Amino acid sequence: MTSAVCSSSNPAQRRYVQRMGVAAGLSIVLSAAAKVTFRLAHLHGFLGCLTAVMAALPILAALLATGAYLAEEKDEFQRDVLIQSLLGGIGITLAAATVWGYLEDFVRAPGFDLIWAYPLFWLFALLSYPVVKARYR
Repeated sequence: MTSAVCSSSNPAQRRYVQRMGVAAGLSIVLSAAAKVTFRLAHLHGFLGCLTAVMAALPILAALLATGAYLAEEKDEFQRDVLIQSLLGGIGITLAAATVWGYLEDFVRAPGFDLIWAYPLFWLFALLSYPVVKARYR
């Protein structure tokens, strides 16, 4: 998926990859900075909340970039494949979180750290992409 998009002559896809790259980079940098700041400064209260929210803002940027891509993409097929992949990612993430919630409640499985929900969503969306695309061959 990525190599085809990166070398694409489609301007909407190129902008999407660039926007998502910036969002991913900011997410890594701000998450690492927040982690270090919390460890060294032992933040709490308003500053702790502000730091935690700032680290999560790139997620909003990535979601906005996805929405912008869907609005800019002229190719209905490409748009449809991405939408179906996103729905696959959402569905699998919700199913996995629900199953894990039952495991936590009934068999005392370790708690699921919600910070992993967003990366798992994108992993499942990425895994859904070739499945969705193969349906059209």
